[in-house]
Amino acid sequence: MIILPNYKNVYFLARGENAKVLRSVGLTLYQKEGNHPKPIPVNVIEDLNELPSVDIVILAVKNYSLEEVAEDIFSKFGDKPVILALQNGVENQKVLPKYFSKVIYGVVIISAWRDDPGVFGYMVKGYLVIGTLDDDFQSEIREIKNILKLGITIRILKNIQDAVHTKLIFNLSNAILTLIDYKNIHTSSIPKLRKIIYNYMLEGIKIVQAKGYKEHRLPGLLPWKSIESAANEDNEAANKMFITQIHTPGPNSMEQDKIIRHKSESELVYLNGYIIALTDSLGMEAPYNRIIYKLCKKNFQKKPYQPLDIEVVWKKIIENIST
Repeated sequence: MIILPNYKNVYFLARGENAKVLRSVGLTLYQKEGNHPKPIPVNVIEDLNELPSVDIVILAVKNYSLEEVAEDIFSKFGDKPVILALQNGVENQKVLPKYFSKVIYGVVIISAWRDDPGVFGYMVKGYLVIGTLDDDFQSEIREIKNILKLGITIRILKNIQDAVHTKLIFNLSNAILTLIDYKNIHTSSIPKLRKIIYNYMLEGIKIVQAKGYKEHRLPGLLPWKSIESAANEDNEAANKMFITQIHTPGPNSMEQDKIIRHKSESELVYLNGYIIALTDSLGMEAPYNRIIYKLCKKNFQKKPYQPLDIEVVWKKIIENIST
């Protein structure tokens, strides 16, 4: 948010209690384990009609809200603004081109969460990679980079699809860590959780590779080769490292939706469902992904939602793989 003092015409579209706090108090950003800093004053609008025009729109909404938001922006501003889309997965590649001709896609590497309206935490200051599907709009991309580099490390990529699918592999585990009560897992069950997550991700890697996508190294995320190596390890040191890895970041986005904010929506179909669709289109097998997706679809509908015990999920996986 260092860009705010340098650019006065930056506006946040917010509604409800979030808008009220942002307008009256400001935006509070803090690093985990750190003290809450002084709130940052921000410009807030609750309706797009409050602005006569815009040059750039940064879309950071979840995939399940994307179509509605895109329609709203188009109805007000038409195809004039440049869109920077920061969603996980590829749903934005389906939705946004229906409304806008200048769409730039971004992959954000940061662990962040909302504590309260207007109050957001993060682990470490992350970074952003951006690009287009056809390597066009280079002047617009450079302009966005020059603006955002005041607040975040940013790089331009020629093949954004590889970065999108590299991060998607890690997004897949969000569903598992929302489905399973991993915070209260018994030590004896840690190897099972490790096996579920690593096999789940390895299946995803094989699927996206079969589709023609390659790994784009994203610092902060385990390399694909390291995932394969970790999947083959089975010792106490590996288990301890694994638990540290899943507990160190803040709550993932799906966990925030289903467990913390008790929302009915999640991005399950847009992330994990996409991998299932790819699997089917390629005629491949992905038993871990398929059973986890099935369990999530069923259990995420329950109200109030409660995570499952690891042993329940493990039993379902074994039954599915052995049939």
